[in-house]
Amino acid sequence: MPPELALLLVSVFIIIILYIDDKQFKGIGPAKWIPALWLLYSGSRGLGYWFNVRTTIEAGNPIDRYFLLSLGMLGFFILSKRRFSWNEALKKNYILSLIILYMLVSTIWSRVPEISFRRWGREAIALIIGCVIISEKYPIRALLSAFRKVVFIALPYSLLLIKYYPQYGRDYHIHTGELMWLGIAGQKNGLALICSFSAIFLIWSLSKDLSQWKLLTKKTPILIDLSMLILSVYLMMGPRRTFKYSSTSFLSLLIGLIFIMLLRISINKKTKIHVKLIIIAVTIILIGTYIPFTGKIPIKGVPELLGRDSTLTGRTQIWNALVPYAQKKLILGHGFGGFWTTSLREQIAITAHNGYLDTMLNLGVIGLIIFSFFLISLISKCYKLTNDIWDITLLFLSMVFMFLVHNIAEASLGYLESFPSSLIVLFSFIIHNGESNINSSL
Repeated sequence: MPPELALLLVSVFIIIILYIDDKQFKGIGPAKWIPALWLLYSGSRGLGYWFNVRTTIEAGNPIDRYFLLSLGMLGFFILSKRRFSWNEALKKNYILSLIILYMLVSTIWSRVPEISFRRWGREAIALIIGCVIISEKYPIRALLSAFRKVVFIALPYSLLLIKYYPQYGRDYHIHTGELMWLGIAGQKNGLALICSFSAIFLIWSLSKDLSQWKLLTKKTPILIDLSMLILSVYLMMGPRRTFKYSSTSFLSLLIGLIFIMLLRISINKKTKIHVKLIIIAVTIILIGTYIPFTGKIPIKGVPELLGRDSTLTGRTQIWNALVPYAQKKLILGHGFGGFWTTSLREQIAITAHNGYLDTMLNLGVIGLIIFSFFLISLISKCYKLTNDIWDITLLFLSMVFMFLVHNIAEASLGYLESFPSSLIVLFSFIIHNGESNINSSL
């Protein structure tokens, strides 16, 4: 099949399933596309890549800059029209507001303050997007609708790029020559991560719909979700057709499934596990912080079980190179956006491959503590709401723990506009918007 015809057919398919899906979310206006586009952007390569605009990370990309600025301005305009209460929203999300404020302050001690400030602007847009979600009449339905759009667009187009546009959708490992599937993402683990979060979301959605199968008048949405679930698993397994292809994403998905099952069991049995969840979260954070500084895996046999060697595919060498930089400015870090340069990425690696270490490089121990407190408070708040709206909060909780585990071997923790941090940010706005508003939006 000619690539052009495949592109046309996939685009028509996506338009049809988006239309069908929209009919399920009545009462949600077109403003839902703002968070949907933001989420989609956060998980894909920048627009500059697709338009073949090549620049350094210091210079940034004007196309991406103007795109995010347009989203922010459009979101701000919508909030103004809705007479949105900024003070109330920022107070309820004070930890997230503190994170963004600390990021801004940290640009003062960055070695490149102007570049850091520009990078900070990308993060600040998260506040606007989050406020757009909670300004909707039905916030949870708006978020679900937005994320479904991301799934329905990202997965089919990723398959299209891999099969018909290999110059965009595929790559080869620089050292081993291994074939890698990128899809719309910037690297293979990025695509696998989108697939793992899409899979847990679709499994949650299907389990809820299948339990009411006889009551449903339309079965087409379920068939669409099932086909997307199959596609997400297929893409996550990669060209080698194995879950060890992207071990981090597979482990994250496994953790998400385990947490959903355990939480449902505990709720059905009315067992209180609030404190246990906090302890588990803190333990994961401590392990994630401990590993790069020592190069040791606390649990023996995990790398081999996941098909990796003792260096975690070269990650320990990367951590050994980066830890001295973190120790040099341990408390405050190098300032947000002030550490990574083009030369450092060429010398060491594209990322730190550990979100806890990467956060310390940018924001120091203080930044890591604030981010940790943000995630732990989100877990606590989610669990407190499980008695009334346990189904949706179980999904939120499982994704937060997936996020914590993912950041042990990949880095997205310290960047609000990087997937899946962007999704966690929107969860936070929903949860902190108020219990009564959440209940009425279901």
